Amino acid sequence: MSVRHHSPSGKAVATPHRPGRRGRSAFKGRLGGTLSLIAAFLAVASCSRGGAQYAGELYSVDNFYGGVVADEPRAALVGREVLNAGGNAADAMAATYFVMSATMPSTAGLGGGGICVVHRAEEDKIASEVLDFLPRAAAGGLVAVPASARGMAALSARYGKLPWAQLVAPAETIAQTGEATSRALARDVALGEKKLRADPQMAALFTRADGSMLGEGDNLRQPELAGVLGQIRAKGPNELYSGVLGQQLVASAQAIGAPLTIEDLRGFKVRFEKPLAIQWGDQNVYLPQPPASGGVSVAQMLKVLDAAGGDKNRPAFLADASMRLTADRAQWMQPNGDVNQPADALVSDQHVAKVMQGHQDGRATPAASLPFPAQRVPENPYAASVVAIDAEGLGVACNFTMNALFGAGRIAQNTGIILAPAPSDRGFGFTAMAPMIWANDNNGELYYASAASGGMAGILAQAELFYAVTEERIPLEAAMARARVYHGADPDVAYFDVSGDDNPSGALSGAGYQIEQRETLGRVNAIFCPRGTPSDADSCQLRNDYRGNGLATLVSGK
Repeated sequence: MSVRHHSPSGKAVATPHRPGRRGRSAFKGRLGGTLSLIAAFLAVASCSRGGAQYAGELYSVDNFYGGVVADEPRAALVGREVLNAGGNAADAMAATYFVMSATMPSTAGLGGGGICVVHRAEEDKIASEVLDFLPRAAAGGLVAVPASARGMAALSARYGKLPWAQLVAPAETIAQTGEATSRALARDVALGEKKLRADPQMAALFTRADGSMLGEGDNLRQPELAGVLGQIRAKGPNELYSGVLGQQLVASAQAIGAPLTIEDLRGFKVRFEKPLAIQWGDQNVYLPQPPASGGVSVAQMLKVLDAAGGDKNRPAFLADASMRLTADRAQWMQPNGDVNQPADALVSDQHVAKVMQGHQDGRATPAASLPFPAQRVPENPYAASVVAIDAEGLGVACNFTMNALFGAGRIAQNTGIILAPAPSDRGFGFTAMAPMIWANDNNGELYYASAASGGMAGILAQAELFYAVTEERIPLEAAMARARVYHGADPDVAYFDVSGDDNPSGALSGAGYQIEQRETLGRVNAIFCPRGTPSDADSCQLRNDYRGNGLATLVSGK
């Protein structure tokens, strides 16, 4: 058997902390810091003006057994170890998530939730469906109900092979003994410094002994979180929702002013639902339905790209298409992600054609001239992306979120769980998530799976990557490396990133756009199996986005 991966960072030492105590007003006040992070997302990303740096590799191999691509390297390695131990893609996803709850709590903590698209190729059980465990508001309105543990339990129960304890134990060990802070987490810590310093418990966890922020290689040890993971491992996920642990979480949350109740926990249920599907060749693309309304936007972008059939001025086309789709989204999406008309109607050829009416190749359309007003819609661009598949044709693509970077910026005392704010029209939430799978539900073959972060810019980049690979026949590696373009309608500016010699600034300026460079525009993790799995799993290729600091890893030879 062989495995291939990147090595994680080395280790250093951090200082443990002791939680403090504050009331409800202090919890509510922390949300203001979260709003500033959302508003500053693009501005902070622009601090580095050079092209994005390479931080990954494309992998394909003979005798492919399974693979995981994740935003955080240590978590991806644990997912690979679970596959190596005989687990399947669902097992790998659950184990990867729980490790990320310790190594990437900025976007994947236990206080948040997420959404997955799952495809199974097993004979007589072929199916594609959405697993919805989004972090919806608790009854009190300020905080979200922690959802991820129950979501991963549902995934494991329905699709997994390995015992539950085996999926949680690695995360418990990592939280207890500590793990070197990855470059991915260090980036989030730097971005969230103001929020982290505003709360004594968060500051104690994410700062060094000298008061500076935790950096790459520093040891992050979380014994209280390890205790919680240990109880989830030994007693099962329901311990967090209806057991003594759940009661402890409620008491701890209420002690800092977060109105979470045991009824909120007991009443939370995950949902297996029918996906949003659009035909793509002889297969279907499967996406989440609203309120994870990013699925609608990805489907619309695919329809736009397909109708255009390629454009000589790719940057200008992407700017115009993204501007129109973003402005259109403001017309149909509600603050909680719900829609004011059926999703199928929004992704119809007729609706997409109406959105693109007036497009002129190679020429900028002023946002003010659109038939629908360009309105700025606050969104949470912070999410974690994980994709896992195996040689039996089981594929899982997931996004996880805390509804804001580092959630609400508060830790429930004595649990190590960072709480997530409730979704709201101020930009907290999960509207810009759209994991996707391309598969055939007649013969079960799975061809593609991906997930993205970075808000609307990220999910539209995911759509364009898929189109480049499947229709333009651009290799996954080359497609991932292309520069990206995004126009958010308000302000009337086309944003772009630079990848090597691929600099779209000239084409955008020539088309008449006001432009601004960003360090990155979204991060996409993808697996592409051109000849399908399970029939030809050796054709599968895995790629983490070099704009991030994740990892693609696989197992072969079993």
